[in-house]
Amino acid sequence: MEDESAIEDRMESCDERVQSECKELFRSTDYIMEPTIFDTIKTYFMHGGEPGPVVELLSENYTAIAQNVNLMAEWLIGLGTPVQEVQVLVENHLKNLIMKNFDAKKADSIFTMEGGVPQWLTEIIEHSVWRKMLFKLAELHPSCLMLNFTVKLISDSGFEKEINSVAVASQQVEVFSKVLKTSIAKFIEDGIELQDNNLDEIIALACRAEHTYLYSQILLNSIYDRNKQNCHHNGTFIAKRISQEIDLAARAKNYNTTPYSLALNETPRYPRVYSSLDSMLTKNALNTSDITNLFKLYSSDDPPPVSLIRNSRFLDMLINYFFEPTAKPNPEHKDKYLFLLAYATTVCEMYNGDERISILKDDLEKTQNSIHIAYNICHENKASSDLLGDLNELLKTIAYPVVAIGILKWVELIIVDPSYFKLNTDGSPIHLIMLDEIVQIHPLMHKRVFTLLNKLFLTSFADLDNLIQIQFKKTIIDRMIFLMGKGYVIPVLAFLNRCWKDQDTDISLIRHFVMEVLEMIGPPYTQKFVSLFKPLIDNDYIKTFLKADQRKVVQEFVDYCKENNLID
Repeated sequence: MEDESAIEDRMESCDERVQSECKELFRSTDYIMEPTIFDTIKTYFMHGGEPGPVVELLSENYTAIAQNVNLMAEWLIGLGTPVQEVQVLVENHLKNLIMKNFDAKKADSIFTMEGGVPQWLTEIIEHSVWRKMLFKLAELHPSCLMLNFTVKLISDSGFEKEINSVAVASQQVEVFSKVLKTSIAKFIEDGIELQDNNLDEIIALACRAEHTYLYSQILLNSIYDRNKQNCHHNGTFIAKRISQEIDLAARAKNYNTTPYSLALNETPRYPRVYSSLDSMLTKNALNTSDITNLFKLYSSDDPPPVSLIRNSRFLDMLINYFFEPTAKPNPEHKDKYLFLLAYATTVCEMYNGDERISILKDDLEKTQNSIHIAYNICHENKASSDLLGDLNELLKTIAYPVVAIGILKWVELIIVDPSYFKLNTDGSPIHLIMLDEIVQIHPLMHKRVFTLLNKLFLTSFADLDNLIQIQFKKTIIDRMIFLMGKGYVIPVLAFLNRCWKDQDTDISLIRHFVMEVLEMIGPPYTQKFVSLFKPLIDNDYIKTFLKADQRKVVQEFVDYCKENNLID
């Protein structure tokens, strides 16, 4: 056994080592300001340290950085600088220093030494300024354990709405789940006005990587599958819609998502359907062999579930097959394509649990006939004068959503064709007038129609006479005004407001829009409406050319807004 003197020597050596480590800490700049100062002093004294060196080292290395900052801040405030401005100045400088000098390894070591969540960390995440800084650091240092934990801590504290960095959100499944949930809820709550921006956020989250894509799609399809029998009552069809948009966005980025989208739709349970769809979707092209196979399956007495062919990309290809102006369907097999398109868009199935108890095909034949009629008219008539005789018949077919979508596509492609205005010299072509019928009957297509009108309005038709071009764009504006009359107000206003700000639109078109809208609307008005519409009215180029009765209408609008505190 060791003698007592050896044990004492060893203990003395240990004490000296601990004292030396503590003294090294005391030599650090402003160590007296560190939260661990009291623990270090206690450890130093427990191992026989003398008070003198502590006082000497702490005082020699005290530079009072924090106190000097506070002093300078007080001077600035005393000289008249607003308190808020001084606070922002100090915070920004401190943020820049932290961003510049952050060391992930040191941060992890400090975090490990603490043995739990440091008090200072729970305090700083209560402030939005420092939360934003932590998000930026987490994006720059994705492998830092301390930052990853902090992001989760922020999420758990209820601030997940602030995590707008896809890279940060996708690091941890708990954080990603909360951010995705928040984004979906925001998409639903904000409504149509912010729908595009909110959908883009969801797509960016889901398409960050393969694992985020799969996780998002499984989650959305699970929500839909659990409630699909009552999806139109409980709103879970929205989950399916978002899932389809994610799939389309991923496909646009050249990702092969076909195996995933088919698997999530349970298509592998029907090998023959899977084989045909996989072949066409992967190649992004229809072929007669696979279409014939699907036709035989779905025209049988016991067809597969209709949901299998309700794939958005497959339906788009079928619609293009009939309504692209250059399309030339094979006469021998055209009816098979037509049947599948009609079947996918009209047939309804009733289930009792997982058992299918009935297939409702009431509208199948009517839809087939309507697609066939619309196809024949569209491919035989390209000029407005040719279309006039068949217009009533064509308008009847628009009652069917699948035909309406097809005609939308046809109108777009026919008008942007360079040869269109060689056949149509009128500035108000019938093709555009048909859009009113679609708007009237199909509220869910308002956005599609508006997107088309946007594209046509911004397209420059170089070969077109300037007066005819203005008349053509005036016709487009009239279609937009009709959309407003059916409830699609803010997107139209925002678009024309942007055109006015960009100063790339003939002012006569803006004036026409303003006067037509003033004749159509009436109080009460929302703040959003006024904020977008009032700048157009204030335009001197518009006011100058107004008639007396028109000025009166404008003044009535302005007076109402002032009386109701909608404008200053």
